[in-house]
Amino acid sequence: MATPAAVGGGVGMWKAALAVFVVLTVIFAGTTAYFATQTRPAGGSVTYPIGVEIAISGSYTTDGPLRRDGAFLAIDQMNDELAAAGSPVRFQRIHEDSGGTITGATASFNSLLAAGVKVIVGPLSSSEVNAIMPLANANQVVSISPSSTAPRLALDDYSFRVAPNDAFQARALGRLFQSQGISKIGVIARDDDYGRGIANLTKSIVEAAPYNGQVTKVMYDPLSTNHATEVGLLSGAIAGYGAGADTAVLIVAFETDGTDILDRGRQDATLSSVRWFGSESLRRTAFLPPTNPTAIGDFVVQRNLTGFFASAAKNPVVTAFEQAYNTKYGRAPSTYAYYAYDAAWIAMLSVLRAGKYDGAAIRAMIPLVGEQYIGASGHKVFDQYGDYAAADYRVWHVTLTGTTYGFTEVGTWFYATDTLAWD
Repeated sequence: MATPAAVGGGVGMWKAALAVFVVLTVIFAGTTAYFATQTRPAGGSVTYPIGVEIAISGSYTTDGPLRRDGAFLAIDQMNDELAAAGSPVRFQRIHEDSGGTITGATASFNSLLAAGVKVIVGPLSSSEVNAIMPLANANQVVSISPSSTAPRLALDDYSFRVAPNDAFQARALGRLFQSQGISKIGVIARDDDYGRGIANLTKSIVEAAPYNGQVTKVMYDPLSTNHATEVGLLSGAIAGYGAGADTAVLIVAFETDGTDILDRGRQDATLSSVRWFGSESLRRTAFLPPTNPTAIGDFVVQRNLTGFFASAAKNPVVTAFEQAYNTKYGRAPSTYAYYAYDAAWIAMLSVLRAGKYDGAAIRAMIPLVGEQYIGASGHKVFDQYGDYAAADYRVWHVTLTGTTYGFTEVGTWFYATDTLAWD
């Protein structure tokens, strides 16, 4: 376990000497200028640790490293900006791989707590965030998740979320189903905070007016590696609906479990005859070749797998992030890497604005920072629960161009009007 450097006598010596006026104009993050009066410690510098609790194993083996690198890029850029401004402040990243599990999330949090961390980027999943929330509250440690979206975690606490919660996604799905003539839906979803949130909200929305549809839920153990029973139940439900043009599957899954379900679904005569939709978690390259077999890639293309993601519109901030990420890592960022990047920037800007490394002070500053922050994933206005207040969603579907499988965006759902517009 790495520990933060003790530079210049640590934070306690900040009050020892000369005050300097540091002007930070954070171009890469697209924020407004920050003017912070800093006190230079006797040793000349101070280092603040930033915890990065982002899983890079388990269900996040493929996508996790890309999200982690988004946070790392932000920290490196901030340190470059601070050095250019002549600031005595630096931020040190301390990464913990939670493995994407509840046990791992708790252990990672406790390691970061022992290292003196007061603000953490992560964890990724809603189950992990739910596990560490009591610890974060008790110890006044701020966590900023780049990808937790379960609606039930909208609470007044020390956990912030820069991705919109799934109440918006469920509304968007209802409108999408209607636009495609879908009124009978079989949902297969993880039986955890994330899966239950989308499944339950989708069912309540689709079965109510004006949709008046039918929804059957099939929930599965997220730790299971064999989903034959649940896929069989899903097939039976779809067959019961008639497997017609008005019938579809909605899959809410992560990488390992989702791959098994797709593989079994493609071999089922009933499930391979209807349209498939996916939650935003399906928009990962891990579900496509070359990571997955070509047979699965062909299946999701043939079934026109379609879903949503809260992607920011292209603008100079987004373009600058993408270019910087590609230059540093030699690959494109994944969708949630944009959010990890913004979570790290907001964490550091809130420390600077607080003027001290204190969890309660950082927590108080985050909503103010968010109001003025326009980042790679959008304008980060937080609601009263510390969640991203609202977002439009881009519609994507899986396509095959030549021999390359990918996600192509084809429209937008606007939260303010609950309407879909096609490109």
